[in-house]
Amino acid sequence: MVKIPELLMNLTVRERMLPVMAIGLLCLFLHSCTAENLPISVKPAEPKIAVASVVGPSETLFITLSNSFSALSAEDANDLSQDAIDRLLIDNALVILEYEGFRDTLSSFFDVSGLYGTSLQSFNDYQPLKLTVFDSTSSETITSETKLMPQAQVDSIQITRRDTSVSFLTDFSYQIKDPDEDNFYVVHAYQLTAPDTSEADSVNNDLFFSDQGFLIYEQLVTDRAAENGIIANNDVFEFSSPVDSAIVVITHVSEGYYRFLEARQRSGGIISSLANEPVNHPTNIENGVGYFSAHKPTVRLVGVD
Repeated sequence: MVKIPELLMNLTVRERMLPVMAIGLLCLFLHSCTAENLPISVKPAEPKIAVASVVGPSETLFITLSNSFSALSAEDANDLSQDAIDRLLIDNALVILEYEGFRDTLSSFFDVSGLYGTSLQSFNDYQPLKLTVFDSTSSETITSETKLMPQAQVDSIQITRRDTSVSFLTDFSYQIKDPDEDNFYVVHAYQLTAPDTSEADSVNNDLFFSDQGFLIYEQLVTDRAAENGIIANNDVFEFSSPVDSAIVVITHVSEGYYRFLEARQRSGGIISSLANEPVNHPTNIENGVGYFSAHKPTVRLVGVD
């Protein structure tokens, strides 16, 4: 499955638990002040086809398809079992991609439910792509159009551990060469072992489709603070891996996809997005939800000093 970024991974476990504890206490207080529960009958929204996409190695475009579900449905978003996730994923759909005079039918990839892919025969900046999906189970059809964004031009990346034996805090800095027009970027950092463990590195850890626990940093970036054509950012994250290297992925994305990611962050991440009606999320999917985006990630293996 396409990796979905975790929110607030740069905070400690205790700091991440504070909002949860506060909300729990508030709910307990409100419940104690309630005279009685009043029945409310609201019809859940009908599920729609949800789309996510990424360009991976060898100029391969990957598409994931799933069914959205309502917070009022029977599913419990806080306890999604593997069976529940499998029921959400869409298998055996007809997925067609049209671009630059080519028409590809996407096939299933890696025996992963809901994952489709094709190697692009043309790979030019800003080339238009049109996606059409027909799900025979629901008899629903969705369409979407996007453009292939150019690759981010990275000037430098540096990751340095702080001189302390009681903290995993690590300084992270990077510079991006920014073109003249308005531009939008997403920056991710991955460590090669699961956070807070000493597990050895594994070649089976797939950066795009493995356990999302390996993602330790995500930041949405605009070029509003660019100076002399350079975006320079400095940040801090927790790096607990015994392996002295990290993967940094910097992606030049469209403004529409940037706004989609921005809205998803505000809504609380993937579980909250699944459990709530997606009406507040920007989308370029006709008759569906999610976002069809095509961009060329810049991937760097960076030594941790």
